Amino acid sequence: MDKAAKKAVLVVDDEAPVRAMLVKFLKSLQIDEIFEAANGEEALERIRATPHLKLIFMDLKMPKMDGLKTLEAIRAINPNVKIAILTGYPFYENADQATQQWGTFDFITKPIDLDYLERIVSAALSQP
Repeated sequence: MDKAAKKAVLVVDDEAPVRAMLVKFLKSLQIDEIFEAANGEEALERIRATPHLKLIFMDLKMPKMDGLKTLEAIRAINPNVKIAILTGYPFYENADQATQQWGTFDFITKPIDLDYLERIVSAALSQP
């Protein structure tokens, strides 16, 4: 399978248990490639190294580079990748701002509803 046809997902969150849970769940969905990053800087390195990424799950509150700055940088590198925001704040104004300003695909609140997460993955990866 060529890289462009692979389902590649990046999980960006500073909380290792959240990343681990998401990676385990994504593996259960038969995602071809799953990558992790603990902050925005690591995420940008991974995005540059993996141009065939289809979907990114990203926390907004992270050390080194917050989610909004990371979103801006991601869009400069790969304007077409689908991004779903992870937030522990259901009414977090930056999630709404991110959706409007940077064209995020969706957002999901923590604790994560796995049924909803599966719908996001399915919808994002079924689009060209």
